[in-house]
Amino acid sequence: MGVGRLAPHRVRAKYARALAEIPLPVRSFDGIDPTALTIIGEETIASRTVQFGLLAGTPRLWLVFTEEYPQVLGYLTGLANTALSNGGPELHITEPDHVGWARQSGHARQLKTAGLSAWQAAQRECEG
Repeated sequence: MGVGRLAPHRVRAKYARALAEIPLPVRSFDGIDPTALTIIGEETIASRTVQFGLLAGTPRLWLVFTEEYPQVLGYLTGLANTALSNGGPELHITEPDHVGWARQSGHARQLKTAGLSAWQAAQRECEG
């Protein structure tokens, strides 16, 4: 490595941060109805409008597109981890058609940041 005696640890830490940024493709939630979601926020990311919604009985923040098909992008988990630098929320992509878009430079991070902001705003509103 040549950077110093802590170089392998730094390399591993950078690798772990890079892995945390990659959206995880998941196929376990086919058939989610976007109209059944309670929408708590909306954000435009890379010229696509993304809505953030909740579905009763599932501890996830769902991400759906307003003008793309298929509408469902996926969901965020780990919203209690508010520090994005410490892993923060995890983005799970349920629709294979959107994996390429979500993996483009910065999209996953923007989705996580916007989703976390929508989640926190909804919690502040609900808690008073």
